[in-house]
Amino acid sequence: MDNKSCNDFIKNVEDIAKKIGDGGKFVNPEYINDFSEKVRRAKEHAEDIVKTNRSLKIGIVGQVKAGKSSFLNALIFDGKDILPKAATPMTAALTKISYSENPGAKVVFYTKKDWEVIEDNSRHFDEEFQRLERNLRQRRRSMDLDIGEVQLTQNEIQNIENQIPATYKSCKELTTMAENSFGILSKLGKEESISVLNLQTDLEQYVGADGKYTPIVKWIELEVNNALLKDIEIIDTPGLGDPIMSRSEKTKEFLMACDLVFVLSPAPQFMSKEDIALIVETLPGESINHAVLVGSKFDSAMLDDSSRGRLNLISVLKVTAKKLNNSAQKVITASRVSEKGNVHSLVLKRIEEETRRQISEEGSLYYISSILYNASRRMSAGEDLDEMEAHILSQMLYRFEGMKTDPEFLRELAGIDNLRDKEFKKIRKEKENIIAERSREFVKDQILSFTEQINTIQMEAEQMLRLTETSDFAALQKKLETSQNALISMRRDIQNEFERCAIDTRKYIVDIAQQVKSRAEEHTDIFISEGQDTQTRYREESFLIFFTEKVPYEVTVFYKTANISDVITNLQKYIVNAEKNIAEGLRMAVNTNEIRNRIKNVVLRAFQKADAEFDENDILGPVELVLSKLTVPDFSVVNAQKYGNMILSEFPSTQVMNEEIATLELRQTQVLYEIANDITVAMEKKSDEIAKELKEQALHFTDDVKKSIENRIQRLQKNLQDKEGSIQNYKNFLSRVADCKENLRNLNSKG
Repeated sequence: MDNKSCNDFIKNVEDIAKKIGDGGKFVNPEYINDFSEKVRRAKEHAEDIVKTNRSLKIGIVGQVKAGKSSFLNALIFDGKDILPKAATPMTAALTKISYSENPGAKVVFYTKKDWEVIEDNSRHFDEEFQRLERNLRQRRRSMDLDIGEVQLTQNEIQNIENQIPATYKSCKELTTMAENSFGILSKLGKEESISVLNLQTDLEQYVGADGKYTPIVKWIELEVNNALLKDIEIIDTPGLGDPIMSRSEKTKEFLMACDLVFVLSPAPQFMSKEDIALIVETLPGESINHAVLVGSKFDSAMLDDSSRGRLNLISVLKVTAKKLNNSAQKVITASRVSEKGNVHSLVLKRIEEETRRQISEEGSLYYISSILYNASRRMSAGEDLDEMEAHILSQMLYRFEGMKTDPEFLRELAGIDNLRDKEFKKIRKEKENIIAERSREFVKDQILSFTEQINTIQMEAEQMLRLTETSDFAALQKKLETSQNALISMRRDIQNEFERCAIDTRKYIVDIAQQVKSRAEEHTDIFISEGQDTQTRYREESFLIFFTEKVPYEVTVFYKTANISDVITNLQKYIVNAEKNIAEGLRMAVNTNEIRNRIKNVVLRAFQKADAEFDENDILGPVELVLSKLTVPDFSVVNAQKYGNMILSEFPSTQVMNEEIATLELRQTQVLYEIANDITVAMEKKSDEIAKELKEQALHFTDDVKKSIENRIQRLQKNLQDKEGSIQNYKNFLSRVADCKENLRNLNSKG
């Protein structure tokens, strides 16, 4: 689509926004505001998207801990830790990276309003911590264990913090960091340009883990002198579930400008349902149709092979990649079938076709290991490996025949150079086609989205017209009174239903935790090899009276050995399987559609009991608007590295022998038990978060529905003051809306 066509599209949707701009008098004003905001965003990005002579924009998306920062550090910065690895989405940097011969950066700080939200959430953290601490001390007193003001242990503090929602914890982290950096809040609402002579040192104050300004950075635009980025921009996203709305919106805007995305998924759990959800959430709404699938942490996937003993490296590479290729295709195909008939299905179909093409032509999708890439770089530079790099290499050396520690070998095995050379070469070759398709699909998808919004506005206006035609003041007043009575009578029932949902969810989550805990014993297998060795020993023999001589003799010594890597693999597998079971279980435990249906039934029963003369749609419209805000907090997984380090700190060598094997087996059982307990604590925390979310919904639900219904009735009463005029105004408005829909249909047919 050329600039003229794009300008025509923007002009048309702006005209539509003007035509329905007074729609707040006829329907819920939120619908009109949403439409106008969508027009603003489309206008802001459309002109740049349809340009033919421009940079190609690539978004990097993935779940938390997918390894996005490590991947980009290897891809762009030769493995140096320029982009920090954030512990939470809150401390991750939303970063735009582009080419410039003169490196520099623009830093955008949070606004004062943003910071007020962060401080408010931080206060919630303090309140929750104090509440949970009081509960703990009360339990102590009930057991006669609390003597005066005894300090909490570090474990007790950690357990309390684990029960507090991640949003509060993240914001508390930011405010604590800010308190330790005097005067930084004066930069709120500002932007700052900085020269970058040394990336690692010059950016440290803005994106580093201990950077002075890190807690208040909203996003950063980085320009670097790297030939890879000529004609290419990269957007590194912190995630779409950001608690700070303004930064979440900026992430969406950055993604809207992207032509394609790299979807990073950890190879040990490659292309999970969560990854599919991220794809369908990100791509259709932002008109992105090209996605490159990248399996990160491939070293872990290789080591997860269930076979014991020493294996051929090349065979493991092929078998693991084939297994992941097949798994990804099955997941994508199954998801496409389940989404059949909607826009998600079209996107998944494109990805399915691209996945098949790449496997057919290249033999595999892309699988990478940032750890092996970094180890290669450190070795070449004569630097020491970090603990995890050394551990992964030692495991691979032991497990795989043909494994080497040569820097060039490791770099090739890491797969990042292969991805860079092949994919970026292909992207540049197809750049014009990608941009042309992007511009076409952008407008088509936007037209579809605008049409859906117009359709919602039309249905609401038609219902209000019908009510205006059939209602009178007395009937409306009676509706207002009966609705108030119904809402008052259902308040307790609504709270009870939300509480029942919370109780049912908690029971389900407890069952999931117990199932996960019981499966720990399935991950205790350690391969014990037996061997024998001939050793030379000496005994003293006497000669004559005064002389002795040491005489050599040989003995056969039998021994057993076990590998530490088996235990590390067992722990990793247990955690991976636990995470998968928990993710699947939570989707069953927290069925938002079922909760919404149960709440709707309570509302309908209350109105029927109150003999309220309401059409079912009159009630469910406002109810659905309120229930659309119902969300479920994400589950945070346990830190797998922590448990591996427990074993490595006690067994630093790669093998143990004889009596030490029993000690290793015992320690493995203890660590598995600790993992199971930590997962149980995390699940209890999740249950508390969900219960809290449902409780908050229960507290405000009836009031929000009451307000929505009252606003609708008040609007109808106002309409009746000039009934004939109001009816005509609705008809005129609906005529304009119909013209707008027809306009969008014509635009779509032209596209």
